[in-house]
Amino acid sequence: MEKNGQWRFTPPTHVIAALDRALDQHAAEGGVAGRGARYRRNCTLLVEGLRAMGFETLLPDRLQAPIIVTVRMPADPKFHFETFYDRLAQRGYVIYPGKLTVADSFRIGCIGALGEAEMRGALRAIREVVAELGVASCAPAGG
Repeated sequence: MEKNGQWRFTPPTHVIAALDRALDQHAAEGGVAGRGARYRRNCTLLVEGLRAMGFETLLPDRLQAPIIVTVRMPADPKFHFETFYDRLAQRGYVIYPGKLTVADSFRIGCIGALGEAEMRGALRAIREVVAELGVASCAPAGG
C-alpha cells in the first residue's frame, strides 16, 4: 500500500467499514475520556449492585480498573457456578469463569456496547438466578 495506494490482495472492505464506524462512535462518545467515563460508570454501578446483594469483589476500589470485575465465589453450598452461568446466559448475560489460583471467582465485564440499562439488567438477572438457586448468602468463605 505504501508504494501505490493499492491493496496487494482483495481489500477487507467489511473490516475497513467496521473500523471506520467504530472510530466515528469513539469520537462521538468523547474519545478516550468519554469512553473511559462510561466504563467507570458501568463498573461503579455493577460493583455497588453486587455488594448490595452480598457479593465481594476481589480488588479494593482503589485498585479496580473499569474493564472487568472479579467477584469472589459465594460459599453457600446452593451456589453452583455452572448453573449460575447457564441461567444468566439464558437471560442474555454471559460472564466469565475465574482464572485465579488465589480465590474461587468469576468475572463480569464493564466494557463494550454496554451502558446503565445493560448493567442494571445484569444485576436484575443475577438477583433472579441467586433467588432461583436458593442461595441465602452471596458472601465468600470467610466473608
